[in-house]
Amino acid sequence: MMGRRRALKYFGLLSASAAGREFLEGWLPRGSRLMASPAPAAGGLQQVKDVEPTPSPADTESPYVPRFFKPDEFHTVGVLTELILPTDEKPGAKEAKVANYIDFVVYSAAEFEPSLQKQWIDGLALTNKLSEKQYGKQFLQLSTAQREALLTQMSVPEHDPRARHAGFPFYHLLKSMTLEAFFTSKVGLIDFLDYKGLTFLTSFPGCTHQEHQS
Repeated sequence: MMGRRRALKYFGLLSASAAGREFLEGWLPRGSRLMASPAPAAGGLQQVKDVEPTPSPADTESPYVPRFFKPDEFHTVGVLTELILPTDEKPGAKEAKVANYIDFVVYSAAEFEPSLQKQWIDGLALTNKLSEKQYGKQFLQLSTAQREALLTQMSVPEHDPRARHAGFPFYHLLKSMTLEAFFTSKVGLIDFLDYKGLTFLTSFPGCTHQEHQS
């Protein structure tokens, strides 16, 4: 699962600019609070004191325009995130628009964490290289089964500490940012986790277990 500190780190990065704050206002569930100190902390990032569920690009009607990735790269990011969190009886990365979040975070990293941009560009290039080596075509040209098989191979070291795979570092980055995006989005918090927010209760029902009845 995502780490709270890492999620707050990205929120701090985004809140350091007006564009980033505007994005967050549309990303986190309504009624959320994002409080950041007015001055950047050490390293240039603003300190995020508290984050509660906020608005999602799923809440906005206008289509998202990628800020960092080229069209094919952005499409690939979307496909990869949907492999990590597919849609079933519950919403997945597609419904939460996880690719939008990743694109904007990576775009915003230019000033404060440029290495993140390099990791994504290199990772996407490596994914295509691995795809071409194994299947003779780029990742987007693969069938769903082939995409799943390739990503599964990249993930092997996650379950086998003795295993090695050139694509694992990128897989780890992809998975962590996908989970971070999903579980901070409206779809992830409300539709998937059924988060109710700070609900006021007019009564406090007691335990219904028979053995606890007096």
